Amino acid sequence: MKQNNNEMNENKNMIEEIVKINEQRITNDINEIDGIKRIDFIDIFPISEEHRMKLDYEVKKVSKLIDSTEKGNFYLLDNPIKTKWGDLKFLKIRFYDKSKLYYEAAPDFEVENWEKLKEKSNSDRRFKFIERQKWKAIEFKTDNCLVYFLNPLVTKVYGIKI
Repeated sequence: MKQNNNEMNENKNMIEEIVKINEQRITNDINEIDGIKRIDFIDIFPISEEHRMKLDYEVKKVSKLIDSTEKGNFYLLDNPIKTKWGDLKFLKIRFYDKSKLYYEAAPDFEVENWEKLKEKSNSDRRFKFIERQKWKAIEFKTDNCLVYFLNPLVTKVYGIKI
């Protein structure tokens, strides 16, 4: 059964509301970082297991499931969400984790010069360099902001065209 436009908008609104709250929360801090090109994707942190199930249920109606991982489900939105940093087309609904309750979401961004930002991470305690077997990341964390700069970009790993 096909959804009408009102139903699709209601489903997307729940996710869009979280994205917009996060956008407002991080804007001042993220403006300190030079060379941000665009938003790559966003992790959404549910506040309970019930909330996670509802988010997954709602986002499935307006997107395509791309992958299920040990941290959550990746989705490609049918229609992107507009942000200050470009169209958000790709997101992950994280599995419920009590340690992630302070932030509603954590976006990933593409930057003009990832190596230059990595150098800055050595001298600014708000930055943390993370290295795993298949990827590297720079975390930027303040009281209001939790964002990441991954290398390679998540959209590139999944072959998502932005």
